Amino acid sequence: MAALLKKQTTRPMPANAKIVTRKGKQIAQWKTRSGKKRTAELTTGRDGSTRIKTEAATWTAKYRDGVGVIREVATGCRDRQAAAAILKELTDRSELVKAKILSPDQDKVADHQRTPVADHIAAYIGYQRDRGRNAHHVKNYETRLNRSANECNFRWLSDLNADRLEKWLSVLTETPKAATEGEHPEPPKLISASVYNGYIDAWVAFGNWLIGKRVNGHRSNMQGEKRMLVNPFGGIGKRDTNQDRRRVARALTEDEMSRLLQSARERPVIAAETVRRGPKKGQRVIVLTDERRAKLERLGAERALIYKTAILTGLRKGELRSMTVGDLSFGDVSFVKLKAGNEKNRQGSTLPIRSDLAGELRKWTADKSPSDRVFHVSSSLTDILDKDLEAAGIPKIDDEGRVVHVHALRHSFGTHLSRAGVTPRVAQAAMRHSNISLTMTTYTDPRLLDTAAAVESLPDFDRPRKVAPLVATNSGDGRKLGGIAAHLDDSADIGKFRRSIKKTP
Repeated sequence: MAALLKKQTTRPMPANAKIVTRKGKQIAQWKTRSGKKRTAELTTGRDGSTRIKTEAATWTAKYRDGVGVIREVATGCRDRQAAAAILKELTDRSELVKAKILSPDQDKVADHQRTPVADHIAAYIGYQRDRGRNAHHVKNYETRLNRSANECNFRWLSDLNADRLEKWLSVLTETPKAATEGEHPEPPKLISASVYNGYIDAWVAFGNWLIGKRVNGHRSNMQGEKRMLVNPFGGIGKRDTNQDRRRVARALTEDEMSRLLQSARERPVIAAETVRRGPKKGQRVIVLTDERRAKLERLGAERALIYKTAILTGLRKGELRSMTVGDLSFGDVSFVKLKAGNEKNRQGSTLPIRSDLAGELRKWTADKSPSDRVFHVSSSLTDILDKDLEAAGIPKIDDEGRVVHVHALRHSFGTHLSRAGVTPRVAQAAMRHSNISLTMTTYTDPRLLDTAAAVESLPDFDRPRKVAPLVATNSGDGRKLGGIAAHLDDSADIGKFRRSIKKTP
């Protein structure tokens, strides 16, 4: 069976419609804005309202597909002859499936070829939001996919092409000669290798979704709806971020951290007392009311506590913003329990809080309810930090081009863990990194490490230490190893043996 039909729909009755009865049926009569007369049969909606029956302007194709299922496909055609051509294509495909010339998957994929790429992207973003993915992450994907699809002229699925995407991205990573001459003296803003890879990640993930791949944690399956048979971006190469780091973070020294916290506490009051223009510009002569001063002092205390929490816990800006009072626990060992949805690695980590910071947080949240946010983290925190750094006399960019920004507070946490002698594996756990090299390289500032003391701790090879034998032979029973070594099969004795090694002078 195959047929063309125009579906019946309903819509609210026009406000200027007049109801008449014809052949026992109620009919609505009205005039359009252009003065044309229109009529439609009345019906009752689900909510009890009076509505009019209307016929769709475009044709729908109804047919039986290759596996015997009756389907209705909107042709989008107002012309019946054009709609008939689409119906013929659909029925021809169903015959090819029956003849096993086409597979059912190939047949389904063909249905999606008429859907614009923008609609596929919207469906993919909706799928990610429904899964509860991080809102910032999803927004980045949406922005990058839509921008690059528009710039690369990806209108239909058949347009998707890895070479075209790479060519467009390469233009953004290299300064075109034409951009520095003639009408464009200023070169365009170039993207870093990290941003380049972000575009690649977005398209690879989108391509996997198009071929029906669905990921749940570390598991994946191919049970999703197939819109393409092959991911056109599979295997596309990435850039080396280590060779192209545009903004290298700098960890703060202990003195700088102390000055930053003091600056954050004092600057709101100082800024409010200081004249900004006129003859007395720069002078602290403005008198504040007690209420205004108390409000500014609390603002400064909050900013300092935000910085201190970031430095002593390694929390990211988004995690600081989403943290609620209920996430904090003040017991014998104080800690913060992050919600999986608010954490980058989506694992819901538990982080210890140092006792002095725990005391400050307990006092700060004393009058808040469990559902309240611990901090109001301003969207302009980056600008606020820049002003606090300037007031503290801390350069934002050092002579090597390293930058102090909000995320650099997390770098400071990692660096000072290493300075304190924390083992790399423990530091990795504290930083919540999946790769230890990330902890030891990217998040550790080597300039702040006490390498001189480390070198001094090496042994003096000219005067080697005398070490007593750890294992003595036992000739009494003919065994080569005796004493401690004779009992190494027992796990408890292994522990004792290891401890004895540590105690050996």
